[in-house]
Amino acid sequence: MKNRMLLISLLAVAALACGIPFQAFAQGGPGGGGSANVELTAQREKSNGPSTGVAGKWLAKEGNNDVKLEIKVEGSKLSGTIENTQFPGAIEFKDGKLEGNTISFSYMRQVGGQDMKISWTGTLSGDELKLKRSVGGGMPGGGR
Repeated sequence: MKNRMLLISLLAVAALACGIPFQAFAQGGPGGGGSANVELTAQREKSNGPSTGVAGKWLAKEGNNDVKLEIKVEGSKLSGTIENTQFPGAIEFKDGKLEGNTISFSYMRQVGGQDMKISWTGTLSGDELKLKRSVGGGMPGGGR
């Protein structure tokens, strides 16, 4: 029972660190499942240059919070920053991948003294980027 409570506490902290309001987590999380996993649609921010491909600035809404992405592409490599306005401060990712119109990247975030891996995948369709976030790792027992 004690380990279960610790796991629930860590998941709640992870949800908050990823920008999910605690109420949503307590009610089963966005889209159900009771985790920090979520699907968002980002819109390309207007710029003066051409708006093709995944490179550029993107904005998604997660409840009352903005999730901002700035993506750079070099060949099939993806890098950039992500920021959630609930937890200000951009987080850099470096080892992302671009395969056709599909992207993926991840980063580690310290949550309650534990390292949590935050992974994102996405599919580009015009000026929309359909994103999926999953959270795992760093929990007791290897997060399995």
